[in-house]
Amino acid sequence: MPQIQISIHSGAPYYLPKRATVGAGVAIRWVNPTATHHTVTHDACLRGGMCLFDSGLIAPGDSYTIRTLKPGRYEYRCRIHPVMRGVLIVAEPMALSDT
Repeated sequence: MPQIQISIHSGAPYYLPKRATVGAGVAIRWVNPTATHHTVTHDACLRGGMCLFDSGLIAPGDSYTIRTLKPGRYEYRCRIHPVMRGVLIVAEPMALSDT
């Protein structure tokens, strides 16, 4: 299965890339090379909506992977450090080849 990697950082932009676009069916992996714990939490989890992903604590040197998401725009953040925010855009595979 194809995969994209997003790195967690202690300073801005915090998630690198901050805005990632992937095709449907691509796994997304966040890695934490920092010295502190972080989370990757879909914003809807914090607003009472449909929570599509929530990593729990990602320890230093550890990672979190989502195998697949439906096409859409997914804003997320770190529960511990709310200033840390990112956007994941999952597109239909055909939409990516048209650009």
